Amino acid sequence: MEIEFDTDKDAANMAKHGVSLTHGAKVFDDGDVLIVPTIRDEDREDRYKAIGLIDGKLWTAIHVYRGSAVRFLSVRRSNLNEQRIYDSSSG
Repeated sequence: MEIEFDTDKDAANMAKHGVSLTHGAKVFDDGDVLIVPTIRDEDREDRYKAIGLIDGKLWTAIHVYRGSAVRFLSVRRSNLNEQRIYDSSSG
């Protein structure tokens, strides 16, 4: 998978959530990864949440698609609502 991210956003994500944006690529390794659109008018682009397990913990990677690349905007531990969505969709 080709990934992209802004270095300033990466530093901010590291400070806020304790992980680099590159950590988001691991979410896609989950065979049950869930991709949820998070399209809002104020974003002016189609954004998505990838929700998946990394080392037994649920993570959410907010991203956009730029051609063949996945551009990560935020990577963090999943919240309770995302946990419910993931649990209801995976077997």
